[in-house]
Amino acid sequence: MLKTLLVVVLVILVIGVILLTRDWDAPGLGQALLDKAGEAAGVPMTATGFRFNLLKGVELSGVQASSVEEGGREFSFSLDRLVFEHRVLPLLSGTVAIDRIILEHPQFELVDFPQGAEGEVEPDREAGEAEAPAEGSDEGAGMALEVREISIRDGVVVMRTRGEAGETRVEDLDFEMQNLKFDPTAESLAALSAEGEFSIAQVLLSSTTISGVQSRFQLASAVFDLLELSFSTPHGEFAGEMQVDFNPVPFVYKLTAEGNPLDLNGMVGASEGFGPGVAHLGAEGVGADMKGVKAQGTIQLVAGEFPSVEMFTGVDEALGKQVLVGANYEATEARFQLENNVVTLSPFRFTSDIARLDLDGTVNLEGPIDLDFAVATPREGLDIDGVGANVLDVLSDDQGWVPVPISVTGTLEEPRVRPDAQALVAQAGSGLKREATEAATEAAKEAVRSLLGNRN
Repeated sequence: MLKTLLVVVLVILVIGVILLTRDWDAPGLGQALLDKAGEAAGVPMTATGFRFNLLKGVELSGVQASSVEEGGREFSFSLDRLVFEHRVLPLLSGTVAIDRIILEHPQFELVDFPQGAEGEVEPDREAGEAEAPAEGSDEGAGMALEVREISIRDGVVVMRTRGEAGETRVEDLDFEMQNLKFDPTAESLAALSAEGEFSIAQVLLSSTTISGVQSRFQLASAVFDLLELSFSTPHGEFAGEMQVDFNPVPFVYKLTAEGNPLDLNGMVGASEGFGPGVAHLGAEGVGADMKGVKAQGTIQLVAGEFPSVEMFTGVDEALGKQVLVGANYEATEARFQLENNVVTLSPFRFTSDIARLDLDGTVNLEGPIDLDFAVATPREGLDIDGVGANVLDVLSDDQGWVPVPISVTGTLEEPRVRPDAQALVAQAGSGLKREATEAATEAAKEAVRSLLGNRN
């Protein structure tokens, strides 16, 4: 008898293990969960595969969703695997209580109208808005969607503006969202509030790549506040805070950050020379295109030496002697503005023992540069094409230094350096006239003094 009882118990345990660990087809339950999630998010969802496991929860595959909001913003996503993890105990009372949602390898796409565009795009009816359950239907009954956490693993996000080539692409996104709350009176992302943290392997922009992004965040009313934000660019490590507001179309954002240390050598294609820098910047932008970014800030440079790059070697060649390359300079600070993909440098100065370099102008992030140099250096050794030695002599100041205006155009990789010979000759002519006037005035004064002396 005891032996028989043990056998029965073992059989029941085996059957129980099989039932607990086996995956079951559950299209009805899976679609009901999708409808619940879609209702909360304001986005209808579909899937091609549905599996149910008593211990693991509900697993869906081939999930897709899309929507078109008022104003023309399009949102869509697809993912390989969507898991609803439930709490086991409520199952005993016939209730499916979802505790955590996991999205594996989702791909999101957000498409905005360009600024100033008019018109609306009607939602794709074929994609389907989830039909409301018929009156008296018990679809979704016995189901509680009280989600505590949402996890995104290895996600991809693409944000772009319709009709424009530029886009922002986020790759390898890992995202943990806790303390979720849903507002049934709000729509789409505005219905969700939460907090959490995320990491991104890289963000691909039209003109640069940002990597190693990490941040805590708070989400409310479709506004992301990114706290303790850190990221790397090809030329430095940055830390700061950012806010992204998805209520306007296109979305808008603000950023304050400090880059420390900043590698200016890498920016100009040099391996060494410039001392490390510290950048402080504030930026705001509209949409995914870098042309929508406006920024301003400062770059503080510690003492270093002018690197051997085409721009500075071109200046030395134009002056006929080595003035910049290899010369030590004192610490300095530059102010800049960024708008329409163009960096504008306010006038600032590099100072060394043998030169003063005053610099301002523009650098287009797409290549062209237009900089004005004014290099002052000792007269000795100066040899400028088209400018005679007597002109340089006239231009020498009381310390024997000569200021030379130089224009730098082309690109950072292939700059065109041209001293302004005509300006030098004109300055010399003005100097000669001034000296002649001063000499004539002094001679007249001397003659008057002599005349008065003879009268006495």
